[in-house]
Amino acid sequence: MDSDVANVLTDAKALMNHGKLHLSRGKTSRLDRLLAVHHAHHAVELVLRQKAKEKQVNPYDIPTAIKALKKHGVPIPYERELDELNRTRVLIQHYGQVPDEREAYRLVATSENFMREFCAQSFNVDYGALSMLDIISNDSIRMTLQEALDARKKGSYEDAIMTAHLAIEKAKCVVQDRILPRRHRYSVSLSTKRYLKDLVESVNEIRDELHDTLDVALSAPFAYDLKRLKEMTGARFHRTGDERIVARTVYAKLGIGEDESKPVVTSDDAEFALKLATEYILWAQQNYGL
Repeated sequence: MDSDVANVLTDAKALMNHGKLHLSRGKTSRLDRLLAVHHAHHAVELVLRQKAKEKQVNPYDIPTAIKALKKHGVPIPYERELDELNRTRVLIQHYGQVPDEREAYRLVATSENFMREFCAQSFNVDYGALSMLDIISNDSIRMTLQEALDARKKGSYEDAIMTAHLAIEKAKCVVQDRILPRRHRYSVSLSTKRYLKDLVESVNEIRDELHDTLDVALSAPFAYDLKRLKEMTGARFHRTGDERIVARTVYAKLGIGEDESKPVVTSDDAEFALKLATEYILWAQQNYGL
């Protein structure tokens, strides 16, 4: 695939994902619905313009792009819905009319369905396979997420989930350092731990609770899914003296341990972890910078 086309399609998918994020926070505000439709419209227009460029036409907007592409025999899925999307965007941008929650969901979902079909038909590209990795600016986080993707491709679903969790933790550490700089460092020697085991365990439990609180405070749109991922992996992470991020405890849920009754880890579990990691990291990058 041509690099210019790849960049346009990747940007369009990122816009679509950001639009969806505005509708994933429970009850949506007027601003959420406005931005969700705006981003979906922008994504659709980008891919239509890219195809029009290949046909050497320069449409003014979505309706003229559709008309021009149809003259060149390009099939347009969800044409009626795209017309509704465009009219709704005009009402938002020029008249301040914002759709209700159900309508916003419908328009964004239809826009993504269009993207899937149009990318396959017009660019021979699997929309679902478009990677957001190149958009991630932090090298360490990007490489870790790539390792998780590679593990899934090899069928190593446990490794994929754990590595995706690690990528999220790396991003969270960057966010927390920017919002809540670390002022103190504590270390407890192994010999001390033997005598103060109960105290150490209590401190660790408090730290875990504070960690969960930070998830809610700094990662609100993802708090529920982050909780689900933690329950899947049973992992808690901490930073070593050389700033590496490692898992402090891992339970038997992913096959790491002695529990013979552990649940089977599936491809869907890995897909959930990777999707969450990608969306969270891009959200953190946009809101806090990585």
